[in-house]
Amino acid sequence: MAYQEEEQARQIRQRSKQAIALAMQGRWREAIAANKSLIEGFPNDVDAYNRLGRAYMELGEYAQAREAYTQALELDPYN
Repeated sequence: MAYQEEEQARQIRQRSKQAIALAMQGRWREAIAANKSLIEGFPNDVDAYNRLGRAYMELGEYAQAREAYTQALELDPYN
């Protein structure tokens, strides 16, 4: 069981780094896709929802940004 948890944590870190790198390069559409993919595998990843919200904000897609931020708040009300 510990191996599975470590592997999940490694996958989250790796995929998060990829999403962050895309955002840092201003590749917002790709960042959205990367964060959505991460959320599909790890639906409780608050950071991925925050990054997704930011990417939507950068593209002026405010309704989608609000949805992403709302989901982050539902998962972590103190976020």
